[in-house]
Amino acid sequence: MKKSEKTISRRDFLRGATAGAVSFAVAGMFSGLVHAEESSGDAIYTPGTYTATAMGIGAVTVTMTFDETSITEVVVDVSNETETIGQLYGDTLQEALMEAQSADIDGVSGATVTSDAVKEAAANCIAQAMGVAEALDATSEEAQSGSWKDAPDAVDDSEIVETYDADVVVVGHGYAGLNACRYLAAQGISVTLIESQSEDSYQAMGNEAGTPNASVLLDLGVPEIDPIEYYNNWMVNSGYQANPGLMMKFCQNSGEAMDEYLSVLSEEDLSYMTTAFYPPTEHQMSSIGAYKFWPSTCSFYSSECNQTYIHQKNREKAIEDGATFMFSTEAQQLVMEDDAVVGLIATNADGDYIKFNCKAVILATGGFGANSQMQQDLLTDLGGCLTPDESFSVLMDSDGRGIQMGYWVGGKLDSLGIPTMNGKHYHPGYPQGLWLDADGKRYCNEYWGPIEFRGRPALQMQRSFYAFYDSKLIDYLAYSVPSHGSTYADEDTLAGVEEELANALAAGSEGVQGNDLSATYTRYGAETLDELLDLVCSDETVKANIKASIERYNELCEAGSDEDFGRESELMFPIKEDPFYCDIKVPDIGWMMCTCGGLVINAEQQVLNDYYKPITGLFASGNCASGRFGTEYFTPTPGVSLGTTITLGRECGKSVEKFLNGEL
Repeated sequence: MKKSEKTISRRDFLRGATAGAVSFAVAGMFSGLVHAEESSGDAIYTPGTYTATAMGIGAVTVTMTFDETSITEVVVDVSNETETIGQLYGDTLQEALMEAQSADIDGVSGATVTSDAVKEAAANCIAQAMGVAEALDATSEEAQSGSWKDAPDAVDDSEIVETYDADVVVVGHGYAGLNACRYLAAQGISVTLIESQSEDSYQAMGNEAGTPNASVLLDLGVPEIDPIEYYNNWMVNSGYQANPGLMMKFCQNSGEAMDEYLSVLSEEDLSYMTTAFYPPTEHQMSSIGAYKFWPSTCSFYSSECNQTYIHQKNREKAIEDGATFMFSTEAQQLVMEDDAVVGLIATNADGDYIKFNCKAVILATGGFGANSQMQQDLLTDLGGCLTPDESFSVLMDSDGRGIQMGYWVGGKLDSLGIPTMNGKHYHPGYPQGLWLDADGKRYCNEYWGPIEFRGRPALQMQRSFYAFYDSKLIDYLAYSVPSHGSTYADEDTLAGVEEELANALAAGSEGVQGNDLSATYTRYGAETLDELLDLVCSDETVKANIKASIERYNELCEAGSDEDFGRESELMFPIKEDPFYCDIKVPDIGWMMCTCGGLVINAEQQVLNDYYKPITGLFASGNCASGRFGTEYFTPTPGVSLGTTITLGRECGKSVEKFLNGEL
């Protein structure tokens, strides 16, 4: 390792930043300057009020007031962020900035995108007060004129403050990156993992991991799964657009990978694990039509043993095996020589450039849902479905840095359609009921296949729509499959639904407000169908359509054949027994949890160029790479997104090992 020292001036601080913008990644440097100068008693700010706007999910604005030596007031506006996430933490972040007297604060777990935007805007306010930057307005045409596709200038060696050597650099401490790193370290390979989050505030995302044939599940009695059957079902779900070789690796190796991932846990740790849809309830189904489902999920929701804790234990094991972990380190660009990746440039917690010399890089940086330009450029199929009043909205995601870096060195971008969790999906209601569009007409098979309602039928529901049930809903809920969006009909769940129905019935014309992952809704209840229709609809034409649709559906149920939309005869549940219930929902097309693709890779997870040839030394795994789901997200087992990244991260480590041995 080589290290060079330099003195950092305010001019140095701004080097590499665009006019009027200061990256939050270097906010800590301002903190150091502030406290150093404050201790001397010198004036460091020009008194006044300064405002800056950075991009989170939407525009985030921070306004700071200064006297000569301190920040006297902070106002944080997060009104454009997701209502149930970023908007909840404006006051928390505001108080943290005031207390720290700098932009060097911890982010909020679960609201990373918003936290980063607040820190970026705060750093710019401080820079303005110090007279070293102009106001940042990330919403201006000038700020948005640059393209994420434009590669940055190469960093000169004179700007590098430290240089490190490793055989492999893994970018990202998520499920894929961590498991790749752990495998490589266990083989005695020199590997360094860098992560942009700080170690103290690091949080893993997600809880459930769908993993066929993990020993911890088999020991509980969860049935063993035929990998070939699981694979063929997976390819049916994806329309054979998933990468065949890649997904066969998951199906054949998921049990082994999960066993390794959980091997760091004690028996007490494992006692906190639950598994979705197991044991199966009465009438729980294993298929709907051509689509099959399996209960084979490792779930960790407890505070005593959650995924952040499991990541920590795996990190400790990797370090024991020789791996190096560097937190608060943000990848910036790859280093190429003779069309091969030979290194990586990153910035450290102080915003200084550091360099890694290596033989291979694994990009495992997550999706790009927090990058508005990449949303527009890469989610063209989803974007084309939005109305003029709708926009993309994301719950949790990364800014696409790994995809950008791969693209800048020639990596091919997926052009067939990148899946998102939700996006074109929504949950219209329980499939045991009857779904009607805004005109009161039935429009689909409510029980269609993979349960996560997606694709063209969902796009018909750009207005509000109806889901009708009768009093036997509690009985019908038992007819479910192990899948996201489905109902595990155990006693506690059914008791909860029964209470919700009773509340709706008691609420009368007020109804009961609720929300799920993709829609807000109001649930109404009434003793007769006519009373219910008066509560949910004032348009007599629509009301007549609803009555006709229910009558038609009941006739089909009695006949035992859905001639209109092909619903399986054993799943035809009539709307006849009082009292009756109706959910009125408004879908949110474009709302997503994260994106699940980007760079095109082969079965060895090598990043391919425009000619479908591997870029030497460059690998990608997890949500920054395509190939797992085809163009749509689906779950034949709950939690397969985490399950696939755990397994394929480890498989990526195996591929890198082969590359280093000259076998690729």
